Amino acid sequence: MAILFDVADGIATITLNRPEVLNAMDPATYAEITEAIRRIDDDPEILVGIITGAGDRAFTAGADLKVMHTGSAGPGEWRPWQPDRWDFGVTTAKPLIAAINGYALAGGLELALTCDIRIASPDAVFGTPEVKWNLLDGLGAYLLPRIVSLSYAMEMLLTGEFIDAATAERIGLISRVVPAARLRSEALRLARAIAANGPMAVRMTKELVRTGLSATPPEHFRLMHEYYSRVDATAEQAEGLAAFAEKRKPRYRDDAQPGAD
Repeated sequence: MAILFDVADGIATITLNRPEVLNAMDPATYAEITEAIRRIDDDPEILVGIITGAGDRAFTAGADLKVMHTGSAGPGEWRPWQPDRWDFGVTTAKPLIAAINGYALAGGLELALTCDIRIASPDAVFGTPEVKWNLLDGLGAYLLPRIVSLSYAMEMLLTGEFIDAATAERIGLISRVVPAARLRSEALRLARAIAANGPMAVRMTKELVRTGLSATPPEHFRLMHEYYSRVDATAEQAEGLAAFAEKRKPRYRDDAQPGAD
């Protein structure tokens, strides 16, 4: 298997599993990641996803250029766009956390950019070197300027030069640097913190943030008003308000354990 997929306590972990080639992604890997993301989205028992890489050298060094981008593809027949792969728009309404160990380059950085939260070990390296090989960082060209400043995004995309974890944290590409030995446990801690919250509110908050990046203020507030009414009608909100009044932790899932704040 190109990836490992595990689920425990409402948290799914996708581990890219080709450490012998720095977790480079061949067609099978792209397909398996896409299927795993769809599974996260479809399974009501999964609340949060974590993506990481096997070994200690790479999250993923990107597409395996020995088998990808061979130059043999034709233009194909035009058809209305339908996302069929994670780097072409397949995503999930549920939060994704990237735990970045080592190299996150090219398509590997794109995969990290599709996640909502990114943390990294001190030895993480980030880059968009596609231009060096006369390739396009298509998804990165869309996502990177929405995460870091336009100037930083252009510098990375047009030079192809790499940056280290400290720089990535400084420019807002990642939220924090975590010691390598604690990287996965910290990703799991964040996932558990998210999973403990109201699941509908979490998903709707993610959508409000994502759509708000390109929406006008009236569009955003209309969607916000609609979501308020939907959340107000849920049993989860009733439980959340009851927990607040009773000064206890909410129990949104049947297996959640009661406890005081």
